[in-house]
Amino acid sequence: MNEKPVICLGCAFWDTIFKVDHIPGHGTKILPEKAVQAASGMATAAAITIARLGGHVELWARIGEDPAGDSFLLDLSQEAVGIDHIRRIEGARTAFSTILVDSAGERLVVPYTDPSLDHDPSWLPLHKIAEASAVLVDMRWMEGARAVLTEARRHGIPTILDADIAPPDALREMISLADHVLFSEPALMSLTTDVSPRGALLDIVDDLKAEVVGVTLGAAGALIWQRGRSEGILYELPSLPIRAVDTLNAGDVWHGAYVYGLVNNWGILRSVQMANVAAAIKCESFGGRLGSPRLPELLERSLALQAPFADI
Repeated sequence: MNEKPVICLGCAFWDTIFKVDHIPGHGTKILPEKAVQAASGMATAAAITIARLGGHVELWARIGEDPAGDSFLLDLSQEAVGIDHIRRIEGARTAFSTILVDSAGERLVVPYTDPSLDHDPSWLPLHKIAEASAVLVDMRWMEGARAVLTEARRHGIPTILDADIAPPDALREMISLADHVLFSEPALMSLTTDVSPRGALLDIVDDLKAEVVGVTLGAAGALIWQRGRSEGILYELPSLPIRAVDTLNAGDVWHGAYVYGLVNNWGILRSVQMANVAAAIKCESFGGRLGSPRLPELLERSLALQAPFADI
């Protein structure tokens, strides 16, 4: 097992998640069946997933000097995630979300990020990147992501981008800086006029130097393009058939499992396949990232995924 840390940089949220029968389309009052609060955010949930699988991981992020920040750190202390480089900013509020999850597992997310959270990345300990096994960044702190990706590339450290929805110009800049560009479907489709994820992915790779470009497709699994032959190879990898209870943070868990596999030499295709399984397991449990699996469960459930890799 790789003992060098993965560095995850990006958003840190304090989530309040309600399980409801349905998400109303008009003003009303509804009573939830369940409610949980948890430290979350894309980079945060990915880091927790890596830790639960047994990886060495650090989270680099910004939170406020407020009660939500206290709760975030207390919750994160229960996971094996390094938190020495989470900066608390005086006078700012920790980012927070209120989320409704309906009986089909779909969600309505209302996030708020305080503009007082300082964007300046100059405090980041960039010298530590040279000793990392990989870096993973999301799109929610552009200045920090740019600094980390640039430094990692300078040292030849693998760079992974969680390419979720963001302004198109910002997305285009960030995808040019990463070795592994992994889109959500809405983010990918925002950059192209092609109507199919397959066509959109092949359109995007023409302008990138990345070794791997992929898109997660929810229950349909993922499409992954890997540089190889002159034009690269596109694979379609399925997910597990499940009954979804809560899809919140599924993509974040996917990215965490992918990076864990990458740094532990599983290979790209097995890493994607295991990431599909990890995300499916997460969707079977209410509570967002609280459903991310441990390694024994992931390995056991992956045995049910017998379909071969499809080279398309």
